[in-house]
Amino acid sequence: MAGIGIIGLGRVGRCLLRVLASRGLLGQVRAVAELNPGGRDNRVLTENLAYLLAADSTYGPFPVQVESAGVSLVLDGRAIPVHYNPHPQQVDWAGAGAQIVVEASGDPQATAEARGLLSQGVSKVLFTRSAATADATLIRGLNLDDYDPQAHRLVSCSTCTANALAPVLGVLHRAYRVRRGSILSVHPALSGDTLLDAPSREFAAGRSALGVRAVTSQVARTVGQVLPDLAGRLTAMSLRVPTQVVNALVADLVLDAPPPDKTEVEALLEQAVNHGPLAGVAALERGIMGRPRAAADFKGDPHSALIDLNWLALSGELLRIHLWHDNEYAYCCRVADTLELILSRL
Repeated sequence: MAGIGIIGLGRVGRCLLRVLASRGLLGQVRAVAELNPGGRDNRVLTENLAYLLAADSTYGPFPVQVESAGVSLVLDGRAIPVHYNPHPQQVDWAGAGAQIVVEASGDPQATAEARGLLSQGVSKVLFTRSAATADATLIRGLNLDDYDPQAHRLVSCSTCTANALAPVLGVLHRAYRVRRGSILSVHPALSGDTLLDAPSREFAAGRSALGVRAVTSQVARTVGQVLPDLAGRLTAMSLRVPTQVVNALVADLVLDAPPPDKTEVEALLEQAVNHGPLAGVAALERGIMGRPRAAADFKGDPHSALIDLNWLALSGELLRIHLWHDNEYAYCCRVADTLELILSRL
């Protein structure tokens, strides 16, 4: 049975472990690595990571018992060693029994160095971000079936927003030909945000996370990577808001071949969700008691996107579509989907 290694136990790494535990795949995790940039005592940091796994402020208790022992996490009675190294490619992953390594640190340098793992006995590296060095960027509902075990050794799962938006845009573009579009992402706080103002590479992102901040969004670029027809046709921005999870995406699209009314769009999306490329990936959201729901209702939802039909609007050639998605849990479900596909074809 092939083994899995994970680099990084931040929000994505810990959530991925949660998803793997729910799917019965935790036994295949052979080792994890942390960068430990603060130089903390490794045993204390391991205990701290176990604590954060055991009781998550967003998702609650971990699905199995969590403990720590020295520099190992003990999950469901099984020890998983934690390697602390600023250069994770120096970890003996092959010796740990990991044929696939998930790069979930979010560190650009670690991503750039990941190819070096392939010369050390690792068969595949899976990035939980957009990565220019990847052999393929795969998104379920769009192009996951394009996976080639021989050619694709470095695989990117792209970003949470691209996983939500690109499959839906793919359906709409094939039907109505998207000429151009503008995307607004109303995105929850990230782990690098701070309650008080602090220096940041993007200045506005360093302002207090207690407020709303307009920041750069990469979703136009990442969607263009997997939908080349739309490269250069989309613009995007993000409003970072003080919530835990669940992103809202609003896309205003100009169509070359618009339908006569929005009921046709609803029928197209229903077909795609029930029997087409969005099956198991997206869901239609109609609200409750005849009224729209709120972001908190979608926490922990495994779908890449929930298409909120309450806000679907069509005016001539201009279509507005609104999506919800849990930017952590749903994304980690897609990472796990890709991981399972790679495992099945090793």
